[in-house]
Amino acid sequence: MFRKQLCILCLLFLAALDVARAQAAARQDAAINAQSPRSGAWTAKSGTGLTLGGTWTAVIDSATGTVTGAWTLADAQGATLASGAWSAAKSPTRWNGAWRAVVAGKDGEYSGTWTSSVDLKADAGFAALFEKAVESVVSGTWRSAGKSGAWSIRAAK
Repeated sequence: MFRKQLCILCLLFLAALDVARAQAAARQDAAINAQSPRSGAWTAKSGTGLTLGGTWTAVIDSATGTVTGAWTLADAQGATLASGAWSAAKSPTRWNGAWRAVVAGKDGEYSGTWTSSVDLKADAGFAALFEKAVESVVSGTWRSAGKSGAWSIRAAK
């Protein structure tokens, strides 16, 4: 009887140790993801045929689920024309955010807001917005200094 209880106790201890290791690994993965910026390039084409492009970074705050990042707008030769920062937070079904930018060689700053119009699950993370963009076009609206417009993205697999 004592041997049986000791075996059960050892198994419980080993199971608890395994769970603790898994939790530590999950915390370490979350910390790495929270601290490691994601980055990429973007391109856009206007209705008039103007093609724009640049780079972006994103850092997800695992504690709050918010996202912050930086972006650039470059010309065809790769020279930076504008740069700025952006942020985003999730409402129950969509992402909302703000952006700001400075134009190279000019005084002042531009700023505005944006929102996505794609419906997402309440617990969907920022990556879900890009996953949707692989399936179909994701769109939204923007506002800046009394002006507004629409935006859309489509991501490649």
